[in-house]
Order: sequence, then structure tokens, then C-alpha cells
Amino acid sequence: MNFLIKLSLTILLVIWAIMPYFGNTTSITNLNTTPPVGGLEIFINVVIIAIFLIIVALYVKTLQTCLTLIKPENRKAKPKTVWYMFLLPFNFIEDFFIVIDISNSIEAEAKTNKKLSNVKDYGMVTGIGWCVTQIMWFIPNYVGQISGVICCILIIVHWVQIHKINKLLLSKNEIE
Repeated sequence: MNFLIKLSLTILLVIWAIMPYFGNTTSITNLNTTPPVGGLEIFINVVIIAIFLIIVALYVKTLQTCLTLIKPENRKAKPKTVWYMFLLPFNFIEDFFIVIDISNSIEAEAKTNKKLSNVKDYGMVTGIGWCVTQIMWFIPNYVGQISGVICCILIIVHWVQIHKINKLLLSKNEIE
């Protein structure tokens, strides 16, 4: 049932994302007037995409580490499931479930692990925030552009929060 909900929401999101490309053909730029793309432009785009994917992989590895450090009975998801963030376009909906599961797992761990006793923010707000702004990034105007900037900021803040929690969980001073 959970999978069907995710799949249905993903299909709706894909339809919403591609709708601007259908219908009003007078506003779409004529492809014949687009300058040809040279080898340097393709190389630069490939490098940018590769850097982006490496950054995402490092972020996902931080999330996986967090779930791995949490006791199995407190985990709301398996650590490997965070790699679903790479499954396009499924990831746009799955990301919500991932950040919610991680936040709820941290909260459950904090109830039994004294190392997290001072942690009050489990990353739910910033996690949901970047998921929402990631989807708003599809809006083809200034709203989409501003959402993209906000999304990047929220991802960085979320990443730092989870990294700090990982450091606490890895700390050797046993408070338990």
C-alpha cells in the first residue's frame, strides 16, 4: 500500500513537471534558433553533473551512517534505503519518507541514548523544507529559482544537523 501511494504521487509529480512543455507551443523557443552545443559545453555539463552526484552521494552516506549508528530497534527504516534518493523521478516523493524516517529514528534513539539528550532538533523541519522546495524548483519562473536557492540552503543545514548527530553517536564518552 505504501509503495502504491509513493508511485501514485510520483506519477502526479511527473505529470505536473512536464505539463509546461505541452499546449502553448508559441511560447516554446524554436529549436532551429538554438545555437549548436559544442564539446566544451558538453564537457562542462558532465563535470557539473558529476560534482553534483558526488555531493549527493556524500550527503546520502551521512544519512546512511546516521541510521547505522542508531540501534536497530529505534530505526524506522533500513540504512540502505537512503540510497533511493538516486531513483529519479521516484526520489522526489521518496525523499519525504526518508527524512521523516531519519528524524523519527533519531527521536526514538534520543529517548534511550543519553548522548542525544541535548539534541532538540532531529532535522524534521529542514528535511521536509528541502523536500518541498525541491519540488517547487519545478515552477518555471522566479518562484522556482528562489525555491532552488532555498532548497540548497536547507539541504546544507540538514546535512550539518545530521553530521553533528553522527558525531554525538560516535563519541567515545559513554554517558549511558
